[in-house]
Amino acid sequence: MGVGFPLVSGEETPLGKRLIRGGLISAENWKKAYQEHEEGLQGIERALTQSGMVTREDLTATLRLLTFDTIYQLFKWKGGTFHFEAQPVSYDQEFVEPLSAEYVLLDVLRMVDEWPMIAERLPSLDMVMQKINPLATLDALNGTPWEKSRTFQMEVIYDLIDGQRSIKEIIELSFVEEFETCKNLIVLMDAGLIEPTTIVSAQKEKGGKILLSKHLADAGAYLVVGILALFFLLQLTSTRFSHFPLTRVEIQGWHIFQDSLRKIAEAKKKTAEEVFFLEENRYPQKPDEMAKRGLLN
Repeated sequence: MGVGFPLVSGEETPLGKRLIRGGLISAENWKKAYQEHEEGLQGIERALTQSGMVTREDLTATLRLLTFDTIYQLFKWKGGTFHFEAQPVSYDQEFVEPLSAEYVLLDVLRMVDEWPMIAERLPSLDMVMQKINPLATLDALNGTPWEKSRTFQMEVIYDLIDGQRSIKEIIELSFVEEFETCKNLIVLMDAGLIEPTTIVSAQKEKGGKILLSKHLADAGAYLVVGILALFFLLQLTSTRFSHFPLTRVEIQGWHIFQDSLRKIAEAKKKTAEEVFFLEENRYPQKPDEMAKRGLLN
């Protein structure tokens, strides 16, 4: 199972964004490597490694991480439509490791089962974590129920916690999957090594200001619509008086329309009775007899 990533210009590629945000390459070097990739008609992976901008190990790990994140994000959708089209996927086997469909499926099922608990503990990736004791190391887990949970990934994640970085930033810098990063953070919280801070990331604060502006704009729009609706209502009541909301002419037309409908119904009923008589040689005793035969439809 191989996953290919669309290549567009500059930093817009998922690979470029991940490498730049993870601090493995500068935006300038990425653009230079991408230009070499386009001009030399070679894969972006080879352009990066041959120039020495990124090591083969880091690039392989990044591509694997992108593959897992892409698949996992699909299973977090709560709805939508999709179109499936089977096509061959081309990839450089030197850098991209094919994944077993069975392995991915089992891993995804585990994630789907555990994610609600994680989302309850960490409701937003904009949360900022801080160490309760900045001088403490993961050796504090020795002899505790969480000792077996200690991994190299946890070491990397713990080192990145500084009371300023959001969970999203830690994910990007650690090159650990979102799901695994969140699980490690929960373990560290339960072990009493870290805790959430009251710091709000700049991105979230900016988003809050935009959301507040949107609410104010919506409120202004609703106020204008309400004033216009009230003005229109006053105009109607002042011109139509007791017949509100209809004028005298409109009420007469409505009565004529009702009379027409009544005459049509009577004519339809009479026709149905004649048809019933022709079929049964008698007139119906109740309208239900005609309705059962579909004569009143």
